[in-house]
Amino acid sequence: MNKPLHIGLLLCHSFEDILDTVGGLDYSAIFRQQLLAVDPNITFSDFSVHEGEFPKSVDQCDVWLVNGSPEGVYDDIPWIHTLSDFIKQLDTAKKPTVGICFGHQLMAQVLGGKVELSGKGWGIGLSHNTIVADTAYMQPKTSKIDVMVFHQDQVVQLPSGSKVLAKSDFCPNYMVEYNPHMLGIQGHPEFTAKMIEGILSYETYAKHPTLRAQGMANLEGHPDMQLLFGWMVNFYRQAAHP
Repeated sequence: MNKPLHIGLLLCHSFEDILDTVGGLDYSAIFRQQLLAVDPNITFSDFSVHEGEFPKSVDQCDVWLVNGSPEGVYDDIPWIHTLSDFIKQLDTAKKPTVGICFGHQLMAQVLGGKVELSGKGWGIGLSHNTIVADTAYMQPKTSKIDVMVFHQDQVVQLPSGSKVLAKSDFCPNYMVEYNPHMLGIQGHPEFTAKMIEGILSYETYAKHPTLRAQGMANLEGHPDMQLLFGWMVNFYRQAAHP
């Protein structure tokens, strides 16, 4: 029997101000809900890194997850610098790590890639991506994957040794295996249409009606949430016990 996974959630943002409009759950609870649906034996530790709360050691948890943030990975913000240093430690220790959106971009930057504001504009709503490479943990297999997105920054240059697993015309580096122990996903497998609606209802987007309309018009369809969270758990197990 597999040893229960202990996942460290490196939380880079909070829904605290708009919990009611995104379904009443913050990131910690959302990730717990989805990952426990795959494996009810998983345990968690939370670290609100955007508030300066960091783990004492990379060995504090078996595997790690870095979630999204409205900040840019290139912003000169102290907690982003500290998190970058911690990701370097995770890489050195070969700790299995998944990066979601901002987390995906930060891993790329830390490992030698480049992230910038995309000239293609915003990606908001349901994204449609083609699987271009298979790995053992991507089970069950599929030829495409649909995931909610909310981003303007993109990874425009990959670190050496990276392997693109899924892409679209809009986002060529959508899902990337940076090395056998680090996996990045540009999309938000934890997001539902209701959550995108909740984010767009926030006062920040009242000043951007065109952007809000774009996002609201792109919510139809069924994101592959369960599939992708299953892949994430498979990745953790394979990377932890190669």
